[in-house]
Amino acid sequence: MLTLFSNNYGVIISSLVLFTLFFLGYLFVGKKQDVKLNWAMFYSTLYISIALSIVNYLCVKFNLWHFTEEGVNAIKLPFNILFLWVVLWGIVPVLIFKGKYLLLMSVLMFWLDILIMPVLEELGILVLNEKWFIGELILIAFVFIPGYFWSYCSLNNKYHGLRAIFQIAVMTGVFLIGLPFILMAYGLVETIDIYATPFILQLFLMLVFPALVAVFDLVKKGEGTPFPYDPTQKLIRTGVYAYCRNPIQWSFTLMFIPLSIYYESLYFLIGTIFSIAYAFGVSDYQEYADMELRFGKVWDAYKKEVPKWRFLWRPKTIPVGTVYFDANCNQCSEISKWFSNSKAINLDIKSSSEFPKSTILQVTYIDHNGIEFKSVSAIACCLEHINLAYATLAWFMRFPGINQFLQLIIDTMELGGREENCDVK
Repeated sequence: MLTLFSNNYGVIISSLVLFTLFFLGYLFVGKKQDVKLNWAMFYSTLYISIALSIVNYLCVKFNLWHFTEEGVNAIKLPFNILFLWVVLWGIVPVLIFKGKYLLLMSVLMFWLDILIMPVLEELGILVLNEKWFIGELILIAFVFIPGYFWSYCSLNNKYHGLRAIFQIAVMTGVFLIGLPFILMAYGLVETIDIYATPFILQLFLMLVFPALVAVFDLVKKGEGTPFPYDPTQKLIRTGVYAYCRNPIQWSFTLMFIPLSIYYESLYFLIGTIFSIAYAFGVSDYQEYADMELRFGKVWDAYKKEVPKWRFLWRPKTIPVGTVYFDANCNQCSEISKWFSNSKAINLDIKSSSEFPKSTILQVTYIDHNGIEFKSVSAIACCLEHINLAYATLAWFMRFPGINQFLQLIIDTMELGGREENCDVK
């Protein structure tokens, strides 16, 4: 039986691909659509497609297995096998179990692979080496589980921050790993020592940093993610968005310039062209109508005042934010006076005695949506009301990791001395 299958391998695989295409056609055209489920399957499929290509390549690289097909492509995985694998892992489990039973599904997929991979070896499709099961564990851990869990989070509208991390991981995989890899595989660019040109890395980080801060604000302030089909619940007009209407698109468009310089290839600039084309041909058309429908006149006013492709020097339309300082603390009083003299826009400075709740133990900033920021984050939010230079410093202060480190420093300092409890802490 296996010999018969092996002799007709091409016909059978082509038949499986054709059957799968008919299945997908029925799933997305021939039956009533569940939009949330469709997007959950899309996210799972998107992640698994990219992660599977990368992890399988590494498994082949470290000699855990390899496919025997002659002239196999750059990712060391036949495209027909990749397609079937992605559908089996990215669509079928989500369609049937809706992202539930993560542990059970992980064990099931591992068990199926343990059964299928030796069969594929007997058929001459691939060669397994002694420790191939380690690769299977890696695939389950870094490919199936994250992709399946992303579908669960999407279906149940949970863990906005984690969903945003998945989105960043996917974009990184496509444009910082996949695109250079493909160009190098076809001899269009050459490999370069990453330490040879540190200034290009610095330029790249400078260009993508506003986008990373914007993602953080979309999650924390907007209760959503950067993907237009997984939108925020609130219109964000503070932080980076007080200076540029779409900092993510700005960063994404310009980041291909340092990549082009680094790899000494103009091919990367095609990404800039596609980004601009997407912005005007797809993003503006879809997102603007949705934003106007959800946020009405507030969006219209914001769109007119804040540019999309450049940063303002002063945040002239930033919503009013209120900061509360302890008037009895010398350090807080000095900081309060500095902000009063800084010509900050729409920053309302008040005493802690006016705090609307009970008592505050730290400097507290409350934005126009009622979101509170404490201590270092509160000072950073105040700096965003002054100008772009101070706002850039503020974005570093609020960025995850850096913010916690700065807060740890503040918490260990005796700012007010033993006789005075300073509320800046």
